Amino acid sequence: MSPIAPLTSLRFFAALWVLLFHLRIHLADKQPFIFERILLAGPLAMTFFFVLSGFILVVASQGKEPWQNMPGYAWRRFARIYPVYLAYLILFWVIIGFAGNLGTKPLRAAILLGLTDLTLTNAWFPQAFLGGFGRDGTWSLSAEIFFYALFPLLLFHARQMSDRALVLAVRWSIVFAVSGALLGKYLPPQGSIAETVYYSLPIFRLPEFAAGVFYAVWLLRDTARLPSGRKLAALSAALFAYVCLAAHAFPYVGAGIILIPFLLCLFAYFMRDEASWASRLLSSRPLVFLGEISFGLYLVQIFTINLYLQPGRGASWMGGTFGCLAMTLLLAAAAHLLVEKPIRLWLLSKKGAAR
Repeated sequence: MSPIAPLTSLRFFAALWVLLFHLRIHLADKQPFIFERILLAGPLAMTFFFVLSGFILVVASQGKEPWQNMPGYAWRRFARIYPVYLAYLILFWVIIGFAGNLGTKPLRAAILLGLTDLTLTNAWFPQAFLGGFGRDGTWSLSAEIFFYALFPLLLFHARQMSDRALVLAVRWSIVFAVSGALLGKYLPPQGSIAETVYYSLPIFRLPEFAAGVFYAVWLLRDTARLPSGRKLAALSAALFAYVCLAAHAFPYVGAGIILIPFLLCLFAYFMRDEASWASRLLSSRPLVFLGEISFGLYLVQIFTINLYLQPGRGASWMGGTFGCLAMTLLLAAAAHLLVEKPIRLWLLSKKGAAR
């Protein structure tokens, strides 16, 4: 059983959490207390993706040194993200639209917006990704591209660090991840800059990715450090209590003080050799497949929800919330099987790069 299989499956539940959050705020009614708090905490799932990205890149790089073959590394990262993203982008432009008000110089604005879309740099320009039209959901890919560019350098330095330095680096990464959002929200003058900027700007999310890198390097030096199920259960209970009782009062990234340690423990737990019932369940082929379509699920939901928000439609159109959920899952599976997987394999074969 591959230790990466359960982590692949977990990606589906994180993407589903984001989808349910978007369905709740755009199409669904208010839910009972606990469900409402859980649904509205959906943006916390983005921390899951960023921490997992750093963690899993280190695991996949065991015995390898990405900086020795930067073209191959960059090509694999390009093949992982760009094909299905470009297909999504074109579909969104054609069916939903390219942009709203382009100001007094629409041609210049359209060219610049198109460039930030095509180069996945829109998260660096709040006026781009806060304008909607699909850009408000692709900021995370812009952040991922930034992380991918820094990963070889981060990994190189992490492998030179002592165990003590790595533990300190993880702790400081958590501190920086939390303090950026808190300072951004509460430093005066409050409200002068949208909180979404501190939530989405890649530099503020980098500490989450770095925490995954540093922890994975430290963990893989000695498998005796793998956490127990009891520790994971305690962190799970603390996170659940935070989501239900306190998450609504703080910036989303502020949850990192609890969420990042929980995620690091969660990912490490599934690196164990022994097959627990949870590992066996998450390694089942149906759940692994759902994890494989999670990237498509994250992208497609921006398109499908916007379909329901078009003039003349609404929350009751095409089955309402459940119809949108079903449509999103089906289109995500189709995007994975017809675009993401075959094109990625074709690109890798052309370059002769191993996955």
